[in-house]
Amino acid sequence: MSEEKKKLKKSVHATISDESYNTICEYEQEFGSKSAVVDEALKAFKKLKKPHLASLREIWCRARDKNMLLVGKTTFLSYISGKTENVYKKNLAIESVEWYLGKRIEEMDLEEFLKGIKFIYHMANYFYQIELEKNDKGAFQMRFNHDLNEIYSTFWAGYFETLLRENFSCQVESFIRNESFYLIIKM
Repeated sequence: MSEEKKKLKKSVHATISDESYNTICEYEQEFGSKSAVVDEALKAFKKLKKPHLASLREIWCRARDKNMLLVGKTTFLSYISGKTENVYKKNLAIESVEWYLGKRIEEMDLEEFLKGIKFIYHMANYFYQIELEKNDKGAFQMRFNHDLNEIYSTFWAGYFETLLRENFSCQVESFIRNESFYLIIKM
């Protein structure tokens, strides 16, 4: 270490628990030294206490934990204008799934697209759980779980029905519940 860097470092003596010491040892090789592990841990602690110092990704993860949604600009503008029916036709669903899967919709089969939907809409925090199953006849069942109401279920069931019918020419049947909805999707 150069003399310049040594001048920027301060020596600290601390007595820590066995658990903390073992954690430092666990990461010592990855970070190069025990002091580097402590430096990185303190940076993470500072971001925890002062979230505005975190990266955009870290901030989004914290916002998601606060039950916030990630919403596209077109969808947002449709919401505030009161034209929610526009969202069914003008949205970023296809682009989002293409981005996540790294391929164009024309290169995907229905199952792959549904897996993309499952990830994107769970990640964006619209639903706390999305289940996807395929039965022995080739039909898919998706269950979207949320903690809102039947209006929310009805809106999103219509959204996904439109998306799937227009892009995969499949039959979609929905079953609305208060805090969830089901889609049965057949080719």
